[in-house]
Amino acid sequence: MYAAYWNLKGNPFLNVVDPRFLYSVDQYEEAIARFVFLAESGRLGGVLTGPYGVGKSTVLKHVAAAIESRHRLPLIRMDAIPGGQLPMARHILADMKIGGPTSTLADTLMNFGHATEHGNASLTRTLLCIDEAHYLADGDGLYLIHYLSNLRIPDRRTQSETPLFTIILAGSPALLPAIQAHPSLQQRMQIVFRLAPLSREHTAAYIQHHMRAVGGDLWVFDQGALDALHRFSEGLPRKINLLCDTSLMLGFAAKAHQITAPIVRQAAQDTGLNEAPAAATQEVTA
Repeated sequence: MYAAYWNLKGNPFLNVVDPRFLYSVDQYEEAIARFVFLAESGRLGGVLTGPYGVGKSTVLKHVAAAIESRHRLPLIRMDAIPGGQLPMARHILADMKIGGPTSTLADTLMNFGHATEHGNASLTRTLLCIDEAHYLADGDGLYLIHYLSNLRIPDRRTQSETPLFTIILAGSPALLPAIQAHPSLQQRMQIVFRLAPLSREHTAAYIQHHMRAVGGDLWVFDQGALDALHRFSEGLPRKINLLCDTSLMLGFAAKAHQITAPIVRQAAQDTGLNEAPAAATQEVTA
């Protein structure tokens, strides 16, 4: 709606995975590269954590896209749900075309065991990406992950065994203590990567990157607006997108020549975002 007013070719701040909008800060590039390596090298698993809105889902989707584009191994993507071990196990079974009774979690897991123990020829090493994995942190929610990480299939090239799954878990910081409470599972997670919020400098560069992707530039936001955007967003890309999108809409409605700090403050009020406290989470500065 506001794109033409700001001379843009589209909406620059949609929360969608689009290669044009991937801001190449070192931590995102490193996270994607490390998890692609984890998958392609047949490792057991890894953990990606960070505050809500920092970009975990985006990283996970880019890892999945890289694996799919290379046709290296099958991929299953899913979101964890509270108390959802049984429906999650059923989902994985269905994707892998493994049959059998699924009325209980025990029955469902036995199907995996039966398929691997009896040499199901259709089974191949699979990348399992689970987002919102902090929902598995309560109770015995991580038992499903532990069980799946134990499964092995024959590796015809080496005449040995290989894990059936490489598992990538992405979730809030609450995920790590839950995994650490299960030492045997923790030892299977060979990469732990923590995403941090963006600095003020990187927040401005992130906004510029998104604007340029649709034919615009950073001039639309004055320096006071950029300061306010970083302060209210806490350097979290999801909040940056929300605030920038709302600010551009408000600026269009007011026929403003530029987005200013008062417009950003109104956007923060309209979206329910509060100003970040002085002692904020450590940010990415390099």
